[in-house]
Amino acid sequence: MHTSQFKYEKIYRELKQMVESGNYGPDDKLPTEVELSEQYKVSRPTVTRALNALRNQNLITRKAGAGTFVNQSSEKNVKARRFGLIVPRLGKGEIFEPICAQIAARAEEKNFSLLWSASDLQSANPGQSITAVAKQYISEQVDGVFFEPLELDPTFDSVNQKVIDVLDNAGIPVILIDSDYLDYPFRSKHDLVGIDNFRAGYQVTKYFADRGNHRIDFLGRPHSAHTVDARLKGYRSALADLVGESHKDWIHIDAPENSSLIDDFLNTGVSCIVCGNDETAATLLSQLEKRRISVPDQIRVIGFDDVRYAQLLRVPLTTYHQPAKAIGNAALNLMLWRLENPDAPVETRMIEGYIVQRESCGYSGT
Repeated sequence: MHTSQFKYEKIYRELKQMVESGNYGPDDKLPTEVELSEQYKVSRPTVTRALNALRNQNLITRKAGAGTFVNQSSEKNVKARRFGLIVPRLGKGEIFEPICAQIAARAEEKNFSLLWSASDLQSANPGQSITAVAKQYISEQVDGVFFEPLELDPTFDSVNQKVIDVLDNAGIPVILIDSDYLDYPFRSKHDLVGIDNFRAGYQVTKYFADRGNHRIDFLGRPHSAHTVDARLKGYRSALADLVGESHKDWIHIDAPENSSLIDDFLNTGVSCIVCGNDETAATLLSQLEKRRISVPDQIRVIGFDDVRYAQLLRVPLTTYHQPAKAIGNAALNLMLWRLENPDAPVETRMIEGYIVQRESCGYSGT
């Protein structure tokens, strides 16, 4: 094959794929012939030949003096992609509903359908259920899967690895949402979208330290997601940098419903608690209220995620906000990019969050 023939086909194939994937939507303007010539390092006649081939398939329209545009009718020639969601905590962890809803909201715009199987993931045997959903998606020939790794289960590491193995063996691209399935500092070969949980843990601990607190405790549930472990590592780093000391008994990996945990807080003079997430913080606030422990006068509490009910608690919760809509958009954009760039290095896209100050920390206006 002549070099010019190869280059023409490469340009034609890549532009056609970008139109069919939705990267260029109806009425979008394509780069100019000059721009494409520079991008592909070919002559303008080679670019013209590729564009004419796309026009002959009714995918584009070339307008003299205006440029080259994707046809409205091109959508009819494009096979809609299908993506699957595997989100075990959908319906339980409020942060995931708006993330998934934002992905679904762009289905018409980007010409894809989204398969949901939340009800299948709430069984007594999550490992079996989640693997079954992955196999179901494979049989339905999905183009990619958005996966939020399982947590709060003693077998979560092995379950997550099994699900990934099943999808990898089928050649299905996976976008991880919120967390890797491997613990820090290990990093899997799959793309990830979420907040920087280490940095978030550092920031909320700094929030307490900057206000003169020298003892700051951490509370997380057993078998929590690796996100919580990353927040714990950020907490430890902040203590070392800002407080200059820390003790193992400042870290509590326990259920906030445990009455002996509250006794321990009272007996050891705990006054500031960083909770692994808002659910843990909300449960702790409820237990403190039952014991008539005043928040924030006796104990101050901060969480992560900024779920909807965080501001509706009897004592509204100070928390680290996760921008769910931005995470959903980034996850979808990353999936579409991965389909176009299957051999590109693994991507990690961190979305910036921020602290929302409310009454549970007792600092007004500072």
